[in-house]
Amino acid sequence: MSGGAAGEAQRGRGGPAARYEVAALDGIPEIRPGDDLAGIVARAYTGFGPADGDILVVTSKVVSKAEGRIIVAAERDAAIDAETVRVVATVEHAGGRTRIVENPQGLVLAAAGVDASNAADGEVLLLPLDPDASARALAAAVRGTTGARVGVVISDTLGRAWRAGQIDQAIGAAGVRVLDDLRGSTDAGGRVLEATITALGDEIASAAELVKGKTSGRPVAVVRGLGALVTDSLDGPGARGLQRPAREDLFRLGAAEAWREGYQAALASVAAHVEPAAPGSRAADRRWTLIVPVKPAAAGKSRLDVPGVDRADLARAIALDTIEAAAGCGTVARLLVVTADEATAAAVGGVEGLERGVEVVPDTAEGLRAAIALGIVAAGAGVDRAVLLGDLPALAADELGHALALAGTAGRAFVPDADGTGSSLATARAGLPFDPRFGPDSAAAHRAAGFSELSLPAFWGLRRDVDTLEHLQTARTRGALGPRTAALLDSAAAG
Repeated sequence: MSGGAAGEAQRGRGGPAARYEVAALDGIPEIRPGDDLAGIVARAYTGFGPADGDILVVTSKVVSKAEGRIIVAAERDAAIDAETVRVVATVEHAGGRTRIVENPQGLVLAAAGVDASNAADGEVLLLPLDPDASARALAAAVRGTTGARVGVVISDTLGRAWRAGQIDQAIGAAGVRVLDDLRGSTDAGGRVLEATITALGDEIASAAELVKGKTSGRPVAVVRGLGALVTDSLDGPGARGLQRPAREDLFRLGAAEAWREGYQAALASVAAHVEPAAPGSRAADRRWTLIVPVKPAAAGKSRLDVPGVDRADLARAIALDTIEAAAGCGTVARLLVVTADEATAAAVGGVEGLERGVEVVPDTAEGLRAAIALGIVAAGAGVDRAVLLGDLPALAADELGHALALAGTAGRAFVPDADGTGSSLATARAGLPFDPRFGPDSAAAHRAAGFSELSLPAFWGLRRDVDTLEHLQTARTRGALGPRTAALLDSAAAG
């Protein structure tokens, strides 16, 4: 044996195993697409000395390689999207952003299991398409070659909630009992066990990882001494039996996603139970005058280069999507677009959502602050005013409505951008001086000027302004882009 570990095991109703051994197999070469993985494993295992009741634990990476589940690294984000069935949580951190998702195999894990570790330079690996089927094929082939009644577990490295670090867990299995349901049995003191179900498959996978390691180049281990867990049939439930259905999971969503779902449910509940206000009543009045400054499209988004997309067309699409979302906000009474861009001015006439339509204020000044000042003058001092940047293509009307509702409780307020350094919205109640501080480090400038900071989720489109391709990709991942922006990107991708 090239590496080994021994441990005590007591395995439920099938009878305890006083001892088991784990050893890594030598002789497994670098696996490439199309290789006969079962034959390679069987040859290495034959040299080890096959025995009935052995369990072979095979790292998923070599299964993925043999099955050709390889893509170029540049397509990793697109692959994660394609492999995502359900987004569970998205976590922002100093190194970027991590998505915890459910993939087609039913696993909940980071990045849908798309991984660059132990892959060739410039490549990343997808998980096996059906790990249980892969395990059945391996087990059948090894049994046929060696004559030994073996089980197979396919393992992958996964993190765990509330615990630091990762461990190996079973994502595929055949010929192995992966769960030990001890409910109804008694413990050593005679007490009835009511909830204990042991995840045998995961324990076996973790035991094997202690000798396989991540960098040793030994992707297969043999667990010997747990023969009571090996079954004659290869047609059991496999590792799928270890997966808890989402409907039974108490932590089905991440914190931000749960908050958003609850907020949307609350909005729907209020809408269903509150009678519409009578026309002319205070409750029916739209109260905010919203100012959206928009640069000429030819001068806008100078750092936003998207292959196959004209930058001016993209800048105009982003602005119009922002304006349309703002027009759909139920608390906006007037919407003033300050722009010198003739095409944008003409297009806003088709934006729906306001009875009086979107009003255009000609931008005769130079620079963002001067344009905003023109809009504030046009709005008048006797109304509640807000300035919204025009580069928020993932903005949702209800997000803006929520922010304005919060702003109504403060004299002057602002919403920081997702990075926390800039600002996307600034507001002032009627009669108060209003000199918003948009530009570099505007969040700090707003705080210093006495604006109240509105705390809103970082993933909201209201906080996702776009100046670079990375910003645009993040906005698209975190929420639905407006129709004009999405259409341009889709057209470029198709071309």
